[in-house]
Amino acid sequence: MRPLRSLQVRLTLCLAAVMLAAAGIGGSISYRTAFHEVNELQDDQLRQMSALAERHHGAIPLGLQDLDNHVVDAGARIMVQLLHNGAWGEVEGGTLPLPLAATLPDGLQTQELGGQQWRMFIRTLPGGERVAVSQSTAVRDEVAHNAGKTTIVPIAILIPLLSLAMALLLRHMLAPVMRLAQELDGRADEQLTALDEHGVPSEILPFIAAINRLLHRIEQTLAQQKRFVADAAHELRTPLTAISLQAELLAGLNLGEAAQPRLQSLQRGILRARHLVAQLLLLARLQGRQQVALEAVAVGAVCRNVLEDLLPLAEQKQIALSADIGAALVRSSALDLSAVLRNLVDNAIRYTPSGGQVEIQVAHHDTALTIRVTDNGPGVAPHERELVLSPFYRSAEAGGSGSGLGLAIVHNIVQRMHGTLNMTAALPDGSGLCIQVVLSSHAG
Repeated sequence: MRPLRSLQVRLTLCLAAVMLAAAGIGGSISYRTAFHEVNELQDDQLRQMSALAERHHGAIPLGLQDLDNHVVDAGARIMVQLLHNGAWGEVEGGTLPLPLAATLPDGLQTQELGGQQWRMFIRTLPGGERVAVSQSTAVRDEVAHNAGKTTIVPIAILIPLLSLAMALLLRHMLAPVMRLAQELDGRADEQLTALDEHGVPSEILPFIAAINRLLHRIEQTLAQQKRFVADAAHELRTPLTAISLQAELLAGLNLGEAAQPRLQSLQRGILRARHLVAQLLLLARLQGRQQVALEAVAVGAVCRNVLEDLLPLAEQKQIALSADIGAALVRSSALDLSAVLRNLVDNAIRYTPSGGQVEIQVAHHDTALTIRVTDNGPGVAPHERELVLSPFYRSAEAGGSGSGLGLAIVHNIVQRMHGTLNMTAALPDGSGLCIQVVLSSHAG
């Protein structure tokens, strides 16, 4: 059996069990007390009836004349018998005298007569007569049981009401903890500010303080990593630029035919390294930015600039580029919009085999800017579509000359702009890749 992990449920069940046990004990005590008190009251009634007989010196007690079959239930009657000449007779409240022994002592006692128990009080009057005031114990017990039940009914009604109130109270008391959990779950990856301790129960405060210290350490570690990436990328730019210049100078010399392929391979390696450094600097700049500056951006102009920069790469691989770009002026970030489009198209060109096709569609509807880039390359397997959004992750089956940073940059921008990113297969056979990005924007 799987153990309950919910603290609220366990507290509710434990408190409900305690309440049920307390209600059972309290109800039992109340029932027994009421039962005993009612029996004591009925015994007092028997004493009072005998006292009335004593007060009137054996005459029929006042008030007993109405004890007939039409007024009082036969089983509930109180029988008054007088002893004359050694025999019990002159019964009031009954039809037949009870066969009582003349030697019965005075006082309260219980006798079994004719298979039925009777509770009676016997008193000797000043004149020597004896009076017996009797009542069936079955009637007395029924009255006592009914009185005891009336004490249990309120408890039985209150138990479910108290259980419901307790469950609601526990839920209300644990609401701050649930709000903190929802706040943590809804935070973005880069949102590492301390949790608010206002309204949190004191028992949870040490846990919240530990989480805040952990968040602070994670924030410091991430900041150090971002600084390291930015500094490393910046330091690599100078030597790469120098190496690139030296390669260009070598290309201008009259080298032998055997050296030309090696020089071209060197130039391609330098180009990939410079591209990687540029992407590292862009990723570091995006991660270190706290707020996005919004401005009026001409979507068409941004797209044309990106396509003009990437057209030589597409021509080199004989990739057919087709674009459907709607003219719109939106309030967004030109840097982010350019980075998203550039990395999506660059990624598609690099991973699409030579002679392939890449289609770009950009449309603006209401407050959403939709960018869709489709290619007929190898695509991305469904189980890897989340992994390729991580920096430097490349599928084992992927070709091309990518660095594994393009989609990570796009994902970072989409998260910061509260947009969405979806990846699907472009072709029915599962190949190709269609990436759709929806960014929030406002018409300018």
